Amino acid sequence: MTPSAEGAISTQGETASDTRVGMRFGSELLAKIAPPPARGLGDPAKALKQSLYELELPEVDQQGVASWYGPGFHGRKTANGERFNQYELTAAHPTYAFGTQLCVRSKATGQAVVVRVNDRGPFVKNRVIDLSKAAAEEIGMLDRGVKSVEIYKLDEGQDDCPDALLQAKG
Repeated sequence: MTPSAEGAISTQGETASDTRVGMRFGSELLAKIAPPPARGLGDPAKALKQSLYELELPEVDQQGVASWYGPGFHGRKTANGERFNQYELTAAHPTYAFGTQLCVRSKATGQAVVVRVNDRGPFVKNRVIDLSKAAAEEIGMLDRGVKSVEIYKLDEGQDDCPDALLQAKG
């Protein structure tokens, strides 16, 4: 194999100037020059895409815009009577029962966090949940203040976001 002036590689018996007949580019070239064990493995991108389609993603319970709250409320009583701690993974939601565990996943990045509902809110139009500062940090929204999210209600005894959600980033 010899490199051509254009950066393509000609295969055995072909000249670098023979650009129309016999030159191979991109994946066609790689398939031709790949060592025998690498052939037949298929396209890794296609395999990844197929495996993502095979994941059984849970149904989204709610989606919309999340916001976060912290320093100004730290230490104050929440709607369920406990003291708000901005460093705990908690959230304010208008309807879920206190103590409900929710998986909140960023639609942009796929980052997810499990929070416990301990307060009511948000009280801003078009927002679906208020996260504690720690929870907001987990999904990378501290600098933005708000982020588009999906909310999944976890079953009793379920402490983690479903694996399929964590594998399907973004």
